[in-house]
Amino acid sequence: MTSTRRRAAAVLRQRRADNRAHRIATRRVKVSDFLATLGADPEFIDKYGSPAGKHVAKAYREANYGYDTPMRARKRTPKGKWIKVNVYRADDPALLTGARTYKRTAPFVADAYTAAA
Repeated sequence: MTSTRRRAAAVLRQRRADNRAHRIATRRVKVSDFLATLGADPEFIDKYGSPAGKHVAKAYREANYGYDTPMRARKRTPKGKWIKVNVYRADDPALLTGARTYKRTAPFVADAYTAAA
């Protein structure tokens, strides 16, 4: 292996390590976690979390020129089945936009952000 290739490999390894550290440091949340922070009870989240997630995913795609969500995670449903769900950065504006556009979660967003203001 030549010295140029070794240097290039070392730079790539360092870049990957930096990216990994950034991904780990960036807190990711599921829509159900976000709704829980807004004050929704677990029964409400079980019932309306999926449609709310669809609204958030649509808002994310619109904000990011059609790209899908950055990461996916697995979540256990109340019936014990594992499903794949989208996860977002905790400060992603798509969470608020999606929750505002869904009529069932809009009151939670309005209540949470008018009380904070």
